[in-house]
Amino acid sequence: MLRRLLYKNLTLLFKLSRWGKHRLSPAGLLVFGGMVAAAIFGVDVRQSLAFYIFSISASLLLLASLGLLRFQGSFRVHRQLPQFGIARTPLRYRLQITNTGKHSQVELLTVDELETRLPDYEEFVRTRDPQDKNRNRFDRAVGYPRLLNLVQSLSGGNIQTGFVDKIFSREKKDIEMELLAARRGYIHFSRVKLCRSDPFGLVRAIKKYKKPDKLLILPKTYQVPKIELKGLRKHQQGGLNQASLVGDSQEFMSLREYRPGDPLRSIHWRSYAKLGTPVVKEFHDEYFVRQGLVLDTFQGNHGTQVFEEAVSVAASFCLSLPGQDAVLDLMFIADRAYRQSSGRGLGQTESLLETLACVQPALDDDFASLEKVVEE
Repeated sequence: MLRRLLYKNLTLLFKLSRWGKHRLSPAGLLVFGGMVAAAIFGVDVRQSLAFYIFSISASLLLLASLGLLRFQGSFRVHRQLPQFGIARTPLRYRLQITNTGKHSQVELLTVDELETRLPDYEEFVRTRDPQDKNRNRFDRAVGYPRLLNLVQSLSGGNIQTGFVDKIFSREKKDIEMELLAARRGYIHFSRVKLCRSDPFGLVRAIKKYKKPDKLLILPKTYQVPKIELKGLRKHQQGGLNQASLVGDSQEFMSLREYRPGDPLRSIHWRSYAKLGTPVVKEFHDEYFVRQGLVLDTFQGNHGTQVFEEAVSVAASFCLSLPGQDAVLDLMFIADRAYRQSSGRGLGQTESLLETLACVQPALDDDFASLEKVVEE
């Protein structure tokens, strides 16, 4: 019961801090903190003069809030994202701000927000933060830093705020933003906030613009040594019509006379029109190497860090393999058995990286399914 009550208080503290971070400037946070402290120590007005500090601070915040009523600007916002990003690597993109109002605006703070959800109690208790070992005993017991890291991981990262010194009417300005992705996979953007401080510089007025978007974050990779796999070029049944599915293909060899039973799609119609007799195309099977990359998704008791490193190593090998005459099959188990091929017209390496960016640990240790996929 006490742990649940502590968790509710932590989530309430997180919501208040997020609200205050955007609504109040650093000076406004200082005044607000002084007002709260004065309210605590100035309960008995006969023995303390702290209520004077409370009155002055509250009056300043009230006047600053009234000064925001004149913020009637109108804007248009456009986000320019790259094709993908890399986990735990700073990524820069642009926000284009257009002042569609009749008046110039000064000292605007730009805040780009990701979709954020708070973890439930079971998820909060179950999650183990690797950074807890570097924290003091109080932070480990209370768990507020762990909550902050968990929320950041669920949202996908952290975006630094931007600043617009001055923007004239009908002017466009590009603001450079920086995102530090906390995890791989898709991260979702929700809205953009434009904030302007009051004349006292304490409270900010906020205009919100819904701008849903998503960005693929690929796993980080390493430089891996060049590996010479001793693969053999083998013939696999299927023919040309199966080449894009299973990696088989046939190569044109020559023309010959038609024989009863030859398929009509093999007739070379230009030669038929020139000679007046049916001529068909003759092919021979093409042989090539097929390689497999098996990802162990059975996390067990090793923790998320070990699993993330395994995904990074797999992504590193995807970038280095295969050669031009090889097909690479990525095999793993998540909620079911997966196999994805790349090379020789079957798909690009980017598709494998996208799959690895979204892969999750297997719920059950179903080694039999993985063994079956590898044998096939």
